[in-house]
Amino acid sequence: MVESPPVVISVVIVNYNGARFLQVCLAALAAQTYAPFEIVLVDNASTDDSRAFVAEHFPRVTLIHSETNVGFAAGNNLGLRHARGALIATLNADTRVEPDYLEKLAAPFAETRIGACAPLMLEMARPDIVDAAGIRVDRFGFAWNIGAGQAAHLFDAAREVYGACAGAALYRRAMLDQIGFFDDAYFGFYEDADLAWRARRAGWETIFVPDARVYHTHGASFGKINPRKTYLLARNRWWTTFKNYPRPRFYFALPMILVLDLVSLAQAATRGHLREAWQGRVDAWRGRKTMLAQRSSKNH
Repeated sequence: MVESPPVVISVVIVNYNGARFLQVCLAALAAQTYAPFEIVLVDNASTDDSRAFVAEHFPRVTLIHSETNVGFAAGNNLGLRHARGALIATLNADTRVEPDYLEKLAAPFAETRIGACAPLMLEMARPDIVDAAGIRVDRFGFAWNIGAGQAAHLFDAAREVYGACAGAALYRRAMLDQIGFFDDAYFGFYEDADLAWRARRAGWETIFVPDARVYHTHGASFGKINPRKTYLLARNRWWTTFKNYPRPRFYFALPMILVLDLVSLAQAATRGHLREAWQGRVDAWRGRKTMLAQRSSKNH
């Protein structure tokens, strides 16, 4: 019996002034044991030499130039439109994957119910510490990286998780065609939680694959504590809640959601980001009608 050829994987990388990371990231991908795959790099109007570097040193990479910085969400969507694969891998530029990364991460897709896989993301500077082992969304709509800051050896078993962190994830193209990819309006942050919520509602599962390992320089793009990041997290968390939180449970949970949101607002104030945190919430509520209009009829 002739075995079926492996499924083509498209690795989509969104880059903004990340030239200093691209040699490590792209060289690690070039050493993959899995074939066939392609790399689509979306450059978000970088002002460094990112595009020239890729063109000279990695000519097989499909390079997409965006005239403006459209952000992580829209950048990945742009890459998807140029991708040929039946599986779509999203990957931050500030990462390094192990040689069998794609091979290990693609294995669970033999099961047709699997819509996404989450690798074990580890800190680049501390490779024995977890950056993310998938994501979870709590009962109040807050999204969290599973295992962040914990020892890697505690996450050695495959299991179902709520969703995958889009900094390093693998998605089934058929699922994305059904439910849509990231929401362009988000720019960055919570786009993966929104996608995970929609995927679960449509009946797809996400599997954490601990043997697929990727090392991440966390916060290289926005910084770990940054006013712009504070704004986007505040706005996009509320947008995700408006779009996805099931009714009528939302109304019962709303008082506690508001209490926790006030705690989060106070924490932002202690970092000197009160203005950005407040503006994010104001803009989220201003845009709530647009987000509510995107709600599935299954939410009502």
